Amino acid sequence: MKKVLSTAAILMAVFATPVMAVDQGQNASIEKLFSVMKIDEQMTGGFEAMLPVIENMSQQLSLNAAEKGELRDIYRTWFDQDIDRNLIKSRLVSLYANTYSQQEIEDVTAFYLTPTGQKFLQQSPVLMKQAAQIGMMEAQAKQQLLLDRLTPFIEKHKKAQ
Repeated sequence: MKKVLSTAAILMAVFATPVMAVDQGQNASIEKLFSVMKIDEQMTGGFEAMLPVIENMSQQLSLNAAEKGELRDIYRTWFDQDIDRNLIKSRLVSLYANTYSQQEIEDVTAFYLTPTGQKFLQQSPVLMKQAAQIGMMEAQAKQQLLLDRLTPFIEKHKKAQ
């Protein structure tokens, strides 16, 4: 649970960054870059990265297979219904627009379209460090919704201490 909460704290820091206006040409170039980078798949990968935390919680609560599935469903519902991926992407557009020029965005996109660029994308999670922080901020913003779902589950499965 502490890992989830610390992840949420990182997300909060990223969401504190204001969204800046981006001109339409640059926005279109960044959107193309995100498409080539498969940014939506990378966000889904962020959920998959939470699975060990869920497994650890399952072990701490001594859950059986059905209960583990129920816990995973709570997290998946939170991720699928509460995390605003469009907000994350708009913040990423702003982040990239403030970091790279139009020409640099076009150059990076051209590179990512090459086989080497595709391999680089697959092997370089560091490139998405700030994106992960933005995702974490969204998780922090929606943390109470998760806790509202988790609390009854934890209370139901809490062992007498």
